[in-house]
Amino acid sequence: MTRQGREKFGVVAMLLCGLLWALFETKGFAHPDLVDPQSSAARSAVMKAFPGAIIRDWQPAPMPGLYMFTLNKDERIFFVDPSGQYLLAQAALFDIKSQKNLTQDFILGKRRELLDTVPLDHAIVYTPTEMAAGAPKKPLLVFDDPDCPFCRELHPEVKQLVASGVPVAVFLHPVERIHKGATQKSVNIWCAQDRVEALDLALAGKAVPDTKQCEAPIEANLALARQLGGGPTPYIVLPDGRTVAGKKSAGELMSMLGMAPSMAQQLTQ
Repeated sequence: MTRQGREKFGVVAMLLCGLLWALFETKGFAHPDLVDPQSSAARSAVMKAFPGAIIRDWQPAPMPGLYMFTLNKDERIFFVDPSGQYLLAQAALFDIKSQKNLTQDFILGKRRELLDTVPLDHAIVYTPTEMAAGAPKKPLLVFDDPDCPFCRELHPEVKQLVASGVPVAVFLHPVERIHKGATQKSVNIWCAQDRVEALDLALAGKAVPDTKQCEAPIEANLALARQLGGGPTPYIVLPDGRTVAGKKSAGELMSMLGMAPSMAQQLTQ
C-alpha cells in the first residue's frame, strides 16, 4: 500500500471509530455490552420495556447478579437481572456490613457531578461580604417559586445564612399549575434591573413591577431541578448533593453544612 493509501485508510478508520463511539454514547451503550453477553441481553430487555428512552450509567451493581442504570436525565436508579426478566424500580440497595445506602451514595455522586456543571448565570446569587470559616466554596442552591408561601418563609433564613457568610444561589422555579402568574412574575424578577431587590420584594409578598421583557432561563431551571431530584418548592440542594424540601432555619442549614450555628440561631431553632 502506498503512503497516500495508508493515510486515506487511517482517516477512514478514525471516522469509523468516531461514528461507532457516537452511536454507543447516544444509545447509552456501555463497555460491559461489548464483552458481557448477559449484560447485552439485559440491556435489550430494558430497551424493549422503555422504548425510546436513553439508558445511562449502565454498570454491574454492587450486589452480584444485578446491573444498575438510570434512564434519560432522571436520577432514579433501576436494577435488572442478567436475563432481563426482573426489574427493581427505584430500589434502595444497602450494604448491611457497612450500614450504607449504596443507591443513595450513587445518587449523591451523580448529583455532585451535575453540581460541578451548574450554570450560576441562571441564578440570582447572594454573595456574603465575608466568607465564614468552614463555609462551602460552592453556593447552596435554592429553587424558589415567588408565590410559594413556604419559599417566603424560607427567604429570611436565606438572608441570615448569607449574613453568616454562606453563599446562596436562588433559581427561579415557578409552579404555574399551582400559582397562576408565577411564571410571568419570575420573568419580571429576572428581567429587573436589580434582580436581588426584585426577588426580595416578591418573597416579602410585595408587588414586583413589570419590566421590559428579556430571555429568562425558567425552563432550564425547571429541568435542572428535575435532574437534581425535583421536589416541592422551596427545594434546597447542598454542595455535597443532599437535598431538602421545605423550610429549614439558617441554623439547621449551617449544621447540615458542617458549620457551627451562632448562639442566636440555635436559640431560634
